[in-house]
Amino acid sequence: MPRCLIADDSKIMRMLLSKIMENFGFEVNEAEDGEEVLEQCISFQPDLIVSDWRLPLIEGIDVLYKIRADRKIKQPKFIFCSYITDVATIKQAIEGGADDFIMRPFDEDIIASKLAILGML
Repeated sequence: MPRCLIADDSKIMRMLLSKIMENFGFEVNEAEDGEEVLEQCISFQPDLIVSDWRLPLIEGIDVLYKIRADRKIKQPKFIFCSYITDVATIKQAIEGGADDFIMRPFDEDIIASKLAILGML
């Protein structure tokens, strides 16, 4: 079973994304801040991270940079899911190693299409 880590400071958003990912057959863990994401990259070893851009303690983009720079960490697919939708931010995410970017609001079909593109469905 593939593993997904949902990273968002909003409990409601984590619950919503967790339910969607479980419906797609993922084992899901949640993180509410950037430090927790990095810890779970080692302990949970997710195949996919779905992260908000704005996270407490360590911003989502900095979490991505740290993951991509550390070859001891299993390199998961990384999708940002955020209200931030300006072109410069999306470009920074993709250039920084993100695999995709989902703009909020979203629905299960949008998530499914992104997962299909990444070969995870």
